[in-house]
Amino acid sequence: MALKNCSECNGKISEKALLCPHCGFGLSQDLETLLLRLAAQAAAEAATTAAFEEKRRHRRLELRTMVQVDGEKALLFNISRSGLLLSTPCHPTGPDVDVVLDNGEQHCALKGTIRWVSRKRSFSNLVDFGVEIFEAPPAYYEFVDQLLANL
Repeated sequence: MALKNCSECNGKISEKALLCPHCGFGLSQDLETLLLRLAAQAAAEAATTAAFEEKRRHRRLELRTMVQVDGEKALLFNISRSGLLLSTPCHPTGPDVDVVLDNGEQHCALKGTIRWVSRKRSFSNLVDFGVEIFEAPPAYYEFVDQLLANL
């Protein structure tokens, strides 16, 4: 990294510096570059925040119960109106899964898409994965809303 002299205070600064650390002076073209970088950074941060909010658009509730995923037993860790966190001893076979949840009153048959699979195992033989629900009966949404209302 080469050094240059600040045109305002004559102090030594990096040639990559946008502003002089001694006097705060910046060249007009460098200041314009700085403003463009700051605007791009703000836009990227806004996009990241929007993506996170979209991903977590529904409040999650910790719930430990057994469910069935494609006919195999799995452990449900948390639940929301739009997704589930599950653990199972075997890897899911495809991107879409059928989940059967027994809420104590009735069975809710859900259809979902696996959005991620953890390489880290929650226990010695279980694989964690997240499912985004794309089809569920009204009873499922009523069940989740009732759980959230009781918090």
